[in-house]
Amino acid sequence: MRLRATAAIGSPARCALALSAAVLLAGTAACSTEQTATPDKIGVVEKLPEDTNEAQWKKNAREFRSWVAKHGDERQKRAAGRVDRILGEWNEHNGNAYISTDINGGKTPVKDPRAAAAAIADAFAAWKDSEQGYASVYDVYGNAVLTNQRF
Repeated sequence: MRLRATAAIGSPARCALALSAAVLLAGTAACSTEQTATPDKIGVVEKLPEDTNEAQWKKNAREFRSWVAKHGDERQKRAAGRVDRILGEWNEHNGNAYISTDINGGKTPVKDPRAAAAAIADAFAAWKDSEQGYASVYDVYGNAVLTNQRF
Protein backbone atom coordinates (compact mmCIF):
# COMPACT_ATOMS: atom_id res chain seq x y z
CA MET A 1 0.00 0.00 0.00
CA ARG A 2 1.46 3.33 -1.06
CA LEU A 3 0.86 6.62 0.70
CA ARG A 4 -0.74 9.36 -1.31
CA ALA A 5 2.34 11.55 -0.91
CA THR A 6 4.49 8.98 -2.70
CA ALA A 7 1.95 8.60 -5.48
CA ALA A 8 1.94 12.33 -6.17
CA ILE A 9 5.74 12.64 -6.17
CA GLY A 10 6.68 9.28 -7.65
CA SER A 11 9.02 7.04 -5.65
CA PRO A 12 9.38 6.69 -1.87
CA ALA A 13 12.92 8.08 -2.13
CA ARG A 14 11.64 11.25 -3.80
CA CYS A 15 8.94 11.54 -1.15
CA ALA A 16 11.55 11.30 1.62
CA LEU A 17 13.69 13.90 -0.15
CA ALA A 18 10.74 16.28 -0.54
CA LEU A 19 9.71 15.87 3.09
CA SER A 20 13.31 16.44 4.28
CA ALA A 21 13.52 19.61 2.23
CA ALA A 22 10.22 20.85 3.64
CA VAL A 23 11.32 20.17 7.20
CA LEU A 24 14.65 21.89 6.60
CA LEU A 25 13.01 24.97 5.10
CA ALA A 26 10.44 25.18 7.88
CA GLY A 27 13.11 24.66 10.54
CA THR A 28 15.44 27.36 9.25
CA ALA A 29 12.64 29.84 8.82
CA ALA A 30 11.58 29.39 12.44
CA CYS A 31 15.10 29.68 13.90
CA SER A 32 16.26 33.15 13.00
CA THR A 33 18.54 34.97 15.41
CA GLU A 34 15.87 37.56 16.00
CA GLN A 35 13.52 34.94 17.43
CA THR A 36 16.09 33.14 19.61
CA ALA A 37 15.59 33.73 23.31
CA THR A 38 18.32 35.75 24.99
CA PRO A 39 19.37 34.92 28.55
CA ASP A 40 18.21 37.23 31.30
CA LYS A 41 20.75 39.43 33.05
CA ILE A 42 21.00 36.99 35.97
CA GLY A 43 21.35 33.84 33.86
CA VAL A 44 20.88 30.26 34.90
CA VAL A 45 23.91 28.23 35.96
CA GLU A 46 23.12 24.57 35.24
CA LYS A 47 26.37 23.17 36.70
CA LEU A 48 27.87 23.98 40.09
CA PRO A 49 30.65 26.56 39.65
CA GLU A 50 34.22 25.60 40.49
CA ASP A 51 35.05 25.68 44.20
CA THR A 52 37.96 28.11 44.49
CA ASN A 53 37.92 28.53 48.29
CA GLU A 54 36.85 25.24 49.85
CA ALA A 55 37.51 26.35 53.45
CA GLN A 56 35.28 29.43 53.09
CA TRP A 57 32.47 27.60 51.32
CA LYS A 58 32.43 24.80 53.91
CA LYS A 59 32.38 27.45 56.68
CA ASN A 60 29.35 29.08 54.97
CA ALA A 61 27.60 25.69 54.99
CA ARG A 62 28.37 25.10 58.70
CA GLU A 63 27.03 28.54 59.62
CA PHE A 64 23.93 27.96 57.49
CA ARG A 65 23.21 24.53 59.03
CA SER A 66 23.72 25.98 62.52
CA TRP A 67 21.31 28.83 61.83
CA VAL A 68 18.69 26.47 60.36
CA ALA A 69 19.00 24.15 63.38
CA LYS A 70 17.97 27.07 65.62
CA HIS A 71 15.50 28.93 63.41
CA GLY A 72 14.29 26.65 60.60
CA ASP A 73 11.10 24.62 60.39
CA GLU A 74 11.22 20.80 60.35
CA ARG A 75 11.44 20.43 56.55
CA GLN A 76 14.22 23.01 56.41
CA LYS A 77 16.13 21.25 59.20
CA ARG A 78 15.92 17.89 57.38
CA ALA A 79 17.00 19.43 54.07
CA ALA A 80 19.78 21.63 55.51
CA GLY A 81 21.61 18.52 56.71
CA ARG A 82 22.26 17.74 53.03
CA VAL A 83 24.17 21.00 52.43
CA ASP A 84 27.89 20.47 51.91
CA ARG A 85 29.17 23.82 50.61
CA ILE A 86 27.76 27.25 49.79
CA LEU A 87 29.67 29.05 47.05
CA GLY A 88 29.20 32.58 45.79
CA GLU A 89 29.16 36.06 47.19
CA TRP A 90 26.30 38.17 48.44
CA ASN A 91 25.58 41.17 50.61
CA GLU A 92 22.51 43.14 51.65
CA HIS A 93 22.03 44.46 48.10
CA ASN A 94 22.65 41.56 45.72
CA GLY A 95 24.53 38.36 45.04
CA ASN A 96 24.36 34.74 44.06
CA ALA A 97 24.66 31.64 46.21
CA TYR A 98 25.41 28.21 44.75
CA ILE A 99 24.47 25.53 47.27
CA SER A 100 26.13 22.12 46.91
CA THR A 101 24.25 19.19 48.47
CA ASP A 102 24.24 15.39 48.58
CA ILE A 103 20.78 15.24 46.95
CA ASN A 104 20.60 12.25 44.55
CA GLY A 105 23.52 10.52 46.17
CA GLY A 106 23.77 10.78 49.95
CA LYS A 107 23.51 8.01 52.54
CA THR A 108 19.73 8.31 52.65
CA PRO A 109 17.79 8.81 49.41
CA VAL A 110 15.66 11.89 48.88
CA LYS A 111 12.08 11.08 47.87
CA ASP A 112 11.49 14.48 46.30
CA PRO A 113 14.73 16.27 45.30
CA ARG A 114 12.90 19.43 44.17
CA ALA A 115 11.07 19.73 47.50
CA ALA A 116 14.35 19.30 49.40
CA ALA A 117 16.02 21.91 47.20
CA ALA A 118 13.09 24.30 47.71
CA ALA A 119 13.33 23.85 51.51
CA ILE A 120 17.06 24.62 51.35
CA ALA A 121 16.47 27.72 49.22
CA ASP A 122 13.67 28.90 51.53
CA ALA A 123 15.94 28.46 54.56
CA PHE A 124 18.73 30.33 52.78
CA ALA A 125 16.32 33.18 51.99
CA ALA A 126 15.40 33.39 55.68
CA TRP A 127 19.08 33.26 56.70
CA LYS A 128 20.34 35.90 54.26
CA ASP A 129 18.24 38.81 53.11
CA SER A 130 19.12 40.74 50.01
CA GLU A 131 17.38 43.15 47.69
CA GLN A 132 18.31 41.14 44.59
CA GLY A 133 19.92 37.88 45.71
CA TYR A 134 19.47 34.48 44.10
CA ALA A 135 20.22 30.98 45.35
CA SER A 136 20.63 27.85 43.24
CA VAL A 137 20.74 24.32 44.69
CA TYR A 138 22.82 21.53 43.12
CA ASP A 139 22.80 17.76 43.60
CA VAL A 140 25.77 15.57 44.50
CA TYR A 141 26.86 15.50 40.84
CA GLY A 142 26.84 19.30 40.50
CA ASN A 143 23.65 19.42 38.43
CA ALA A 144 21.09 22.13 39.15
CA VAL A 145 18.00 20.98 41.02
CA LEU A 146 16.63 24.49 41.62
CA THR A 147 17.94 27.72 40.08
CA ASN A 148 17.62 31.41 40.81
CA GLN A 149 15.41 31.26 43.90
CA ARG A 150 15.17 34.86 45.19
CA PHE A 151 16.50 35.48 48.68
